[in-house]
Amino acid sequence: MGGGAIPAMMPRLRRHARQFSAMCLLLLTLPTVVEAHAIHTTLTVLTASPTGLNLNIRAFADDFSATVAAFAGRRAPADSSAPAPDVVRYVRAHFAVRDAQGRMVTLESCGIRRAAELYWLCFRAALPSGSTGVVVRNQMLTEFHADQVNIVQVDDRGTRRTLLFTKASAPSSISGD
Repeated sequence: MGGGAIPAMMPRLRRHARQFSAMCLLLLTLPTVVEAHAIHTTLTVLTASPTGLNLNIRAFADDFSATVAAFAGRRAPADSSAPAPDVVRYVRAHFAVRDAQGRMVTLESCGIRRAAELYWLCFRAALPSGSTGVVVRNQMLTEFHADQVNIVQVDDRGTRRTLLFTKASAPSSISGD
């Protein structure tokens, strides 16, 4: 390499250094960008029987505990915990079940379990006259995330369907009628 080769390479080296710096900056900000576009969902498996409904709800612990705490008038706990009485009150206020006559059906808790970053909630709704004409509406966490989507997978005595709920969603029939 002659003495003129180094100065001639300087613009190319500067360009590569700028590109490398820009790539490093992009990699440093990528986790923030990805986190800002997280998917906000709950999943409920609703199983109908001749005498009622069983609901098994999965929610992410951090968002769920923060929302339950706010609903109870408390600050969000750092450990994503949620007292059982607060969970029951929250679910009853945000997951509606109405019978064929349009009456609200009370959800009874049958278990609350924390598994790592998830809550698994079990609720039952007694429907002595069966599930025909029953409508549900899941508004859980819609006050926390504007893009919240709640998935309800229905198994109505062998007939399966999936319902999606957002903040603006109306109640929906579990049997598709």
